[in-house]
Amino acid sequence: MTQDHGSILLIRMTSLGDIILTLPAIRTIRQHFPLHHVAMLTSLEYIDIVSEIPYLDEIITFDRRGKELFETIRVVRQLRKRKFDLVIDLHGKFRTRLLSGLSGGGQRIGSRRDAYPPNTHTIDDHFQLLSTIGIQANDRSLEFYVNTANQRFAHELLSEKLLLNGQLKVGVFPGSAWDYKRWPVDRFAEVADRIVRQYNASILLFGGPSEAELLDQVRDSMRTDPILFGTNLQIGQLAALISSCDQFVSNDTGPAHIAVALGIPTIVLFGVTNHLKFGPFDPMHTVIRYGDSLDRSKGREMMRLITVSEVWKVVEEKLNALDKKKYQ
Repeated sequence: MTQDHGSILLIRMTSLGDIILTLPAIRTIRQHFPLHHVAMLTSLEYIDIVSEIPYLDEIITFDRRGKELFETIRVVRQLRKRKFDLVIDLHGKFRTRLLSGLSGGGQRIGSRRDAYPPNTHTIDDHFQLLSTIGIQANDRSLEFYVNTANQRFAHELLSEKLLLNGQLKVGVFPGSAWDYKRWPVDRFAEVADRIVRQYNASILLFGGPSEAELLDQVRDSMRTDPILFGTNLQIGQLAALISSCDQFVSNDTGPAHIAVALGIPTIVLFGVTNHLKFGPFDPMHTVIRYGDSLDRSKGREMMRLITVSEVWKVVEEKLNALDKKKYQ
């Protein structure tokens, strides 16, 4: 493969936050191979965001909703027909290593996820992988792309909810796909109430597809009235709404990574996930975490160690740093 032509397949199947953290590597690959055809294999559920990445020429999807064996066979046949010159596995799990190995690619690189040093950031892990084929990278900045249709959707919905009047808006995401990553509902509610009372702010309360009941619990625990958004939003629509926020408070979950990538000052509450590997590194954002345990069975216990006063202190510092005109 030369610098002037060729085809490259990138593999990153899931999840939302991890896909966002591959952006620096994808950007670097495009800069190094500006004339190559770059395709990405990802799970169908993430087509909404991956299709907006400007460094890609093609998206190949893996549908995880059916029988995995049949879908694996279908995708492998598709990949082998393409005869990619280079296959880069940015995921490093059994399934993606299998797909890379069966792809028929001319050159294949990738490492097991547990082969990297435990406390290096995942972005740096990707850069280390690229260095094995002579690609040097140092731009760790994140990006996220909100298309015009999603921007229009957000504008219309915010207008409908009377949220385009310049009032301070703070996004709150109390959910997570994993229960052990969740900060207690009553604590989210108390922080949100304090924001409303002290800053006359609007609380934009978001949740995932199965978290309507959780959002109701937060709302019912609050003494002020948050603005609830549907839990059936597409990822791009959610991102457009997050982009309107002045601050974002969240558990360690995909929408927190969206907020970070959009440059929204974000407070991320970590339990037993390694924040050194997956957390934001820009000083604009703050991680709150206790201890260094990675034992999932201790997740709820670790989240309960995070106090309301500790989160409030960071929230207050960040809101006070904003232009005061936004909440006068």
